[in-house]
Amino acid sequence: MKTWTGQTLGGYEVAEKIGQGGMATVYRAYQTQLERWVAIKIMHTTGGSDKEFLDRFRREARAIAALRHPNILTIYDYGEEQGIAYIVMEYVAGGTLKEQLTKQPMGWSEVATLIIPVGRALAYAHSEGIVHRDVKPANILLARPDWPVLADFGLIKMVGHQRGITRPGVTIGTPAYFSPEQAAGEDVDHRSDVYSFAIVLYQLLTGRLPFESDSPIELLLQRVRDLPPPPRRLNPQLTPQLEAIILRALARHREARYASMEALVNDLSRQPGATGQAAVASAQSAVPAATARLGALSPITGPRMVVAGTGTTLLLPQQGEVLIGRGDPHVTPSPDVDLGPHGGSQAGVSRRHARLLYAAEGWMLEDLNSTNGTFLNSAPVLPGQPVSIRTGDILRCSQVTLVFYEE
Repeated sequence: MKTWTGQTLGGYEVAEKIGQGGMATVYRAYQTQLERWVAIKIMHTTGGSDKEFLDRFRREARAIAALRHPNILTIYDYGEEQGIAYIVMEYVAGGTLKEQLTKQPMGWSEVATLIIPVGRALAYAHSEGIVHRDVKPANILLARPDWPVLADFGLIKMVGHQRGITRPGVTIGTPAYFSPEQAAGEDVDHRSDVYSFAIVLYQLLTGRLPFESDSPIELLLQRVRDLPPPPRRLNPQLTPQLEAIILRALARHREARYASMEALVNDLSRQPGATGQAAVASAQSAVPAATARLGALSPITGPRMVVAGTGTTLLLPQQGEVLIGRGDPHVTPSPDVDLGPHGGSQAGVSRRHARLLYAAEGWMLEDLNSTNGTFLNSAPVLPGQPVSIRTGDILRCSQVTLVFYEE
């Protein structure tokens, strides 16, 4: 198999191999034009003999690149050169969740911080008609210890298409995290991701997989034949409610599982000790009480935003357009609201991330093609499509969460 280390591909200087799979090899590379490190996934194809594969891959690469979520790895570029296809992605240097596993149970609060954002990312992908099919710790990158990023949508299935980017001789997914329908060779839908996600959750909370064997065939047979050991048997610290959620998501028959990833994540978020409650609660009646407490901390009036977690108040200038972003000493002018000092640099806030617009009908929020997305009450805000906001709404620029107040 050819190595690309030390070569240039499509303007990217390939430095070293950082991953290997049955369908592709991943390298760390340097993009000289933008002076940044990227990850480049080079597919194992052989030109004309793989024409059908490449046609599907081009189509599905476009679908992956259209996903905009702070917990989904950003796709920068796609190209074909010298008879091969490649995808250029965001480079995350923090390693994978797999590297953090110790075969010892993790506490629920720590697990919730890692797993709930991944669930929300999957729920968003499912809403866009995309099933991942290979959810596992090795495909969860850690931009920060508390910021998971779901990667490797290269094995996706697009809902409405008969086949994904598969070909004879290539195993789809990882047997240890297979759903029963994957193990049986049946067609899969979003509920297969629900099952694989639950296996990761089970593993984090118990220190082991629900099914274990040195034989891939035996693993597949266990999946369609046996029930997983109750997680509380392995970790008595788990609550009965949390165990019930896990076992429901691991139901052998997909009809008995959660009907959607969103429903599963909502149940997890309601468990005591779960993190990220603000985004989940934003659509519930409890929001006004929570935001009122934040507002009561300060006598400041007028349009403003409060940084969740610190309570810092950011006053909005009295003008029709307010730029939100991350300041850079080498770039002028600076944004009207600089999130850099409030964790924006580490959280991946873009220099020109979003803007607030004031019109006769009130304030509106618009994304400015940011790298990691803008969200209003957990819903993505699309570039060029301003949405109305009002007092108490929760805004999120990448991973920086803000509460908006108009008065």
